[in-house]
Amino acid sequence: MSGFWPSSFTTIQDLNGKPIVGAKAYFYAAGTTTPIEVYRDYGLTTSHPNPLETDGYGRFPAVFLDEADDFYRVRVTTPGGTILYDSDTIPIIGPTEGGGSPPAPVDPNALMKTGDLKARYGEGFLDGYVRGNGRSIGTATSGATERANSDCQALYEFLWNADPNLAVAGGRGASANADWSANKPLDLPDFRGRAIVGLDDMGNIAAGVITGLTDLGKKVGAQTHTLTISEMPVHDHDVTCSEEVTELNGYNDIGGAQTGGGGSRVGLGGSGTDVFTLAHDHTIDVKDKGGGAAHNNIQPSLAITVYIRL
Repeated sequence: MSGFWPSSFTTIQDLNGKPIVGAKAYFYAAGTTTPIEVYRDYGLTTSHPNPLETDGYGRFPAVFLDEADDFYRVRVTTPGGTILYDSDTIPIIGPTEGGGSPPAPVDPNALMKTGDLKARYGEGFLDGYVRGNGRSIGTATSGATERANSDCQALYEFLWNADPNLAVAGGRGASANADWSANKPLDLPDFRGRAIVGLDDMGNIAAGVITGLTDLGKKVGAQTHTLTISEMPVHDHDVTCSEEVTELNGYNDIGGAQTGGGGSRVGLGGSGTDVFTLAHDHTIDVKDKGGGAAHNNIQPSLAITVYIRL
């Protein structure tokens, strides 16, 4: 195995900040002046000269050291031999895994694992992902509509176990692996037109922010909503009433003559008429308010594509 010299690709400069062309790096076994071999490649197949010189830009090239040497000493000088630095007993640090070729630079699952979501400002297919669009995944012969390929198996089994409400063509069998092997497509979660929110409990007591949203994949909300009577705010209505009705009978009642009180009736103005109100009903007209249409229920939003890691 090999280790990488940390000063590779660095530029050696003088006190005025100018690159030093032809600066020399000498590599020795730790604690000695015994030269060791350094290499151009990770596989340690092609040696550098020792000492090693900077190029026309004052830069050292990539340098690899044999981990079997454990520690090394490096002395860097000007072209004329003036020592710029001399460092001893530096550990040679390489990859922690064995093998004769460079390891993969990044574990594909180090950042994104099967089932993780990726929000992307784009559309179409994406290597290593499927879209969360409610279509299906399965084996190459399953007839799945989003992706039918052997690379879907890990996600298929993950989703099958994570959400029992995701539909399996022909019904769920004994296990995720059994349904996969039976070539049954599995529906993907459907994020089309939906915002992503956290479960109301999420391993804790329910927060009560969105009551009842405690099942993975549960859908709530609507684009529009029409208020019911109980949801309407308390309010007033405009009311109009018909006018009072009067009656003329020619006499005025004095002392209750008309009601048996022993009084007398006297003509008004010599014409012998009086005025009184008859018992009667009024017409009440209650005016409508509002139009009864559904109101917009959508939060300010921006559309993206939601991908799910295979």
